[in-house]
Amino acid sequence: MDENRQSGKTPEKGESQVLRNLSFGVLLLAGALSIYQKSDVKPAEELQQNLRDTQADFSFHLMKSQAILPGAGSALSKEEAVKASVDAINQLCESPGIDSSRSEIQCAVLLEHLGAEYDRYVVRPGQFKEEFLQLYQRKEALPSDAALFSTAVGDLVRLKQYEITGNTEDYQELKAKVEESASITINVLILLTLASLAVLGMGFAFVVATVLKKPVQQYGVALMGVPPSHFRVFLECTILTFFGITALIPLAAGFVPSSLRMPFMVGAYVALLCGVLYYAYKQSSGETLHRVLGDWAYRPFHQLVIGILGWCAIVPVGIMAVIAVMESGQGLADPVDQAHPIVYMIQDHFLESFLLAVIVAPILEEVVFRGFLYGYLRTHFSVFAAAPITGFIFAILHPQGAVAIPHLFFLGTGLCLLREYNRSLLPAMVTHMITNLLVMVVSYQIFH
Repeated sequence: MDENRQSGKTPEKGESQVLRNLSFGVLLLAGALSIYQKSDVKPAEELQQNLRDTQADFSFHLMKSQAILPGAGSALSKEEAVKASVDAINQLCESPGIDSSRSEIQCAVLLEHLGAEYDRYVVRPGQFKEEFLQLYQRKEALPSDAALFSTAVGDLVRLKQYEITGNTEDYQELKAKVEESASITINVLILLTLASLAVLGMGFAFVVATVLKKPVQQYGVALMGVPPSHFRVFLECTILTFFGITALIPLAAGFVPSSLRMPFMVGAYVALLCGVLYYAYKQSSGETLHRVLGDWAYRPFHQLVIGILGWCAIVPVGIMAVIAVMESGQGLADPVDQAHPIVYMIQDHFLESFLLAVIVAPILEEVVFRGFLYGYLRTHFSVFAAAPITGFIFAILHPQGAVAIPHLFFLGTGLCLLREYNRSLLPAMVTHMITNLLVMVVSYQIFH
């Protein structure tokens, strides 16, 4: 104390154990409650049903290729290929997202094309059922504006109509067209499968090479130079960010016109990031903040490559975990019901959604979760305890619900390891950005 007075320095304020435990308890409690919390954006049931139908149509486009060219690209006999296609279609049609007359009738169209039983899908009353019965059972031609023609399996419906009306020329022309399209789709799926295997191989090789190299715990070393009183600021920044994301920004967005809400959200997240960084700078020091963010100028291209390889190692494991949970849960969770709010904004606000999901959110979340929160936990636990704890908190604070927790847990934990064994947050940010980018690309393809 006397030394500080003589040197003119302000005495460091010790961390309150009670405040630390209370703050951390609030963070965990809020995260646990958010597992069951619906999205901040409350979409109307009509929007949710439209999303279900859109996702189902995307799946039916893929299944249509199997129905048109069963067994293409495999060594199965024709009978085995047809049976495999029928099983795949039935599995899709029994999933939670297939819950409308539109989707169920498309199941019936696919199965009928393969000569399989389809009656259980022709149950829900409505226009699609009536049109199906008219064409497939009463053998009566549909009008040109029939709703069935506008579905993902509309080409198969037209083939059936041409067959019933005896329009051989149009039938042969359309058949050749849909077979060519199916062949292209199947080839693309084969390439994607090979690419996925390549990603798994690269990820595995990256993990093995990293383990054999025995890398230095860079973040742990950097944190050794942080004054003990500054770690209180790490926890405060985490709490402030969580409060801003879950309460302040959604509340303020409610007063913004819907047409300007997404631009406001992007600006609000940027302002929150700047505010948290400024708060950390003022409450700790520039040197401490630099230790959190790391040295971005050190071999930046190398750090970018590490981020790409990190994605190859982390994300596939998380995706496989989600698939395992969904398979074991037998459709317990509806992916659409627990979809991220941004999914409903992609069609009308793609640019803003892209900026928020692919650039702003990854930077903010990496600074807070892998910088401040993980840095705080790292001073109390080892790497292999602090990383999973951070990963769990990262997972439960997302609004997608329980179905996404395995993927988010592995992602959050892996990103902590990327930060620990590298000189900056850059590799973790790159991995996070690639993950969100692919989600945006897939979502865009589904909607278009």
